[in-house]
Amino acid sequence: MLAVAALSAGPMAASEPLPRLLVRGATMITMRAGDEDPFEGYLVVGSDGRISAVGRGEPPAGLEAAETLDASGKIMIPGFVSAHSHLWQSAFRGLGPNEWVMGWGGSVRTQADFSRPDDFYWFALHGALDHLRHGVTSIYNFSAGGIAFDPPADQSLAYQVQQLAGALGSGARILHAWSRPRRLSEPDQRRLLADFLSSSAPSAGNPRLLGFSISGVPSPASAVALDAALSRENGFVNETHYLEYPLDVPAQQAYFANFVASHALGPSLFFGHFIHTNDAMLEAVGRAGGGMSWQPLSNGRLASGIADIPRYIRFGLRIGMGLDGQASSDLPDPFGNMRMGLYSIRAKYENGSILKPIDVLRFHTIGSATVMRVDDRVGSLEKGKFADFLLVDTTSVDRGPVYDPYATLVFSCTSENLEGVYVGGRRVSSYARLTEHDFSVVQREVYERVARIRAASGAARRPPSDVPGR
Repeated sequence: MLAVAALSAGPMAASEPLPRLLVRGATMITMRAGDEDPFEGYLVVGSDGRISAVGRGEPPAGLEAAETLDASGKIMIPGFVSAHSHLWQSAFRGLGPNEWVMGWGGSVRTQADFSRPDDFYWFALHGALDHLRHGVTSIYNFSAGGIAFDPPADQSLAYQVQQLAGALGSGARILHAWSRPRRLSEPDQRRLLADFLSSSAPSAGNPRLLGFSISGVPSPASAVALDAALSRENGFVNETHYLEYPLDVPAQQAYFANFVASHALGPSLFFGHFIHTNDAMLEAVGRAGGGMSWQPLSNGRLASGIADIPRYIRFGLRIGMGLDGQASSDLPDPFGNMRMGLYSIRAKYENGSILKPIDVLRFHTIGSATVMRVDDRVGSLEKGKFADFLLVDTTSVDRGPVYDPYATLVFSCTSENLEGVYVGGRRVSSYARLTEHDFSVVQREVYERVARIRAASGAARRPPSDVPGR
């Protein structure tokens, strides 16, 4: 375990609060651009929960903090960032086990359609806490309310509010993707967004709220144009599920014209999955500064295909990684996600150097933060960013002597090695056990609510969904 010691305030002026935490002796992997070589060093967390210093070797003599952690022998990395998650799906694991995404989505809807807004508070909280246990400290969360699950218009606002509250209540950092009932007119959809933003105003100063996003769609053209307009008007990013389904690919590819016509392509738009592409699309997205979020675990589970990441990189796309929903991943495990992605690409190319451990670790940290446009706050260990980091103990469940920290992390480690998950310099999980939440309370709520939903759904099974993506 980490050695913990309190340091006295010493000569520091009373008006200057002590740093919250000093971590020393760790093998640091910062993911900062140009800082690829691991080094033994220290990190200081200010009283505001942000990183105030990162350095090599021993901390400066006389540096004082309220708490010091000796992390000798541990690897420190930024908290993982998931650029594509559906937290509410944590309640619906195991559905559609042998389906493509369309049939799987129909199976999930047979349950979700019988839920209430307050159910989704607990589902989102459960999903976010599950992410935290696995080392994910920042989450792009697709809310239900428009794509996978389309509640009545008068309830949509309640579903959105409850999901945001549940996600933020976990202690993770959240980028909330707003989803809306698509059958509403444009004025009504705009009014719904305005009402949601107004209701969310009390959370505006919450440092765990990274911002808002549009949960986009590829068709019809009018919806794509509205997504683009709302993104521009509000300064939101837009992540759109696109080209995930492995059948009817030419019909799906034809929707790309909608993004071009609405001038949606650019740094604020990135695609979720984006598997069945062609060179013309990749050239256009790369030229516009766009990107994609890669979900290897979900893509494998749903037989969606393998995203050709080296090809995307050649076209200049920015790459992040996401864990998708727990109903399709089925664990929010970044270590497994990185391995699945790395191994599938190496197998596809029959080339052991086509993608490296450092690449997938970058995708799941600073890469995801970049496509989400929150890389000024999370994704790497740099001064001024939030002090969200992981301490990895490679001996707790022994992974053998460490020759290459990147290789050990990606090839060998699991959540069992997460000695500490820290958000804002505060430990929120240790060895997959939450330290600030009683998970049994959340678990009980979710199980009871799902039991009610299963009873209500009964034998009323609907056919596979015809809604693309989620």
